Amino acid sequence: MEELTRQIEELKTDENELEELMQQYDLDTQLEAEFNTLSQLFHQLEIKYQSLKNARRFLQYGNEIK
Repeated sequence: MEELTRQIEELKTDENELEELMQQYDLDTQLEAEFNTLSQLFHQLEIKYQSLKNARRFLQYGNEIK
């Protein structure tokens, strides 16, 4: 029985080690960072699209005024 108890104690996860691993592999933080990056890139793409759309409108209506 003592041998079994010793093996169980030996195989238990150390709380400090577990906390360290949880911080190292914090998926919520990783996903948040990835989402923020994608959100920023999408916003930049929206700005470029709007600029192209405005340039096209300007060129289209600029030719009509002459």
